[in-house]
Amino acid sequence: MKKPLKIVIIGPSTASQHAVGYDETWEMWGINAAYRRVTGIPRWNRMFNLHRYAHLERDCPHYVDWDSAFSRRNPSVQMVVVDSWKRLLTNEVILPRAKLAQQPRGDYHASSFDWMVAYAVHLKAKAIHVYGAQFALDSPRHEPISARACLEYWLGYAEGRGIATQTDAELLDEEIAL
Repeated sequence: MKKPLKIVIIGPSTASQHAVGYDETWEMWGINAAYRRVTGIPRWNRMFNLHRYAHLERDCPHYVDWDSAFSRRNPSVQMVVVDSWKRLLTNEVILPRAKLAQQPRGDYHASSFDWMVAYAVHLKAKAIHVYGAQFALDSPRHEPISARACLEYWLGYAEGRGIATQTDAELLDEEIAL
């Protein structure tokens, strides 16, 4: 019998203490090279970079370099992306956006975090914990403030489907962390 899927989504601004207490029955999902900033994570199961490859090559080529190197060193970790990285990733998985669009409000996405929650719902997760999702009015380092409502919607949708959710809700100066 298949074990219930329990997921911890870890953003790059997560404090490492959030990973404490999660045993091997939990999948650890990272976002946008979280492995470079978040220490103490016992393992990564999936790493997400949900920006188009061409845009990353143009605007942030260091992310392509980092994720490609991480993928080679960690071939068992699924690298979930929105389009092909032209064989740069060892274990590339394309996010099934067309299938996710079949969920209610499937076109309502504003950041990688809400896509990840929608994907976890699609995979029939039993629990979803989200840490390190920071939102700001004007910051290139964090998600736009408009994305907070979208993440809240998808967490509420998950709860409505009987999935237990948890977040690290705290305020940091003018930035809003969920």
